[in-house]
Amino acid sequence: MNNINWIELVKTVAIEQGYEVEGSQIYLDKYNSVDFSLCENDSGYLQVHQWEYTNDEGEGRYGRAVYSLRNITDVIQFCNILISSSNIRAKRRT
Repeated sequence: MNNINWIELVKTVAIEQGYEVEGSQIYLDKYNSVDFSLCENDSGYLQVHQWEYTNDEGEGRYGRAVYSLRNITDVIQFCNILISSSNIRAKRRT
């Protein structure tokens, strides 16, 4: 499998779990840090950047890479993170 197929697999799982998918972004609400951006780095593997919430207005940015997906096992483990995160995230807002 190549990175394009891996990205499509991650996006499919994300959609099934109720995430919004726009380009390389996968997110629930950009509020609880359960939001990610996927990109291919210069070494050819996928990096996952997590949303960093910066204020009460919901503003923020994607930070440094928190996961490196180098093989299909890594991709499956990240899909498990998406599944778990969508089920146990904090559901309250201030």
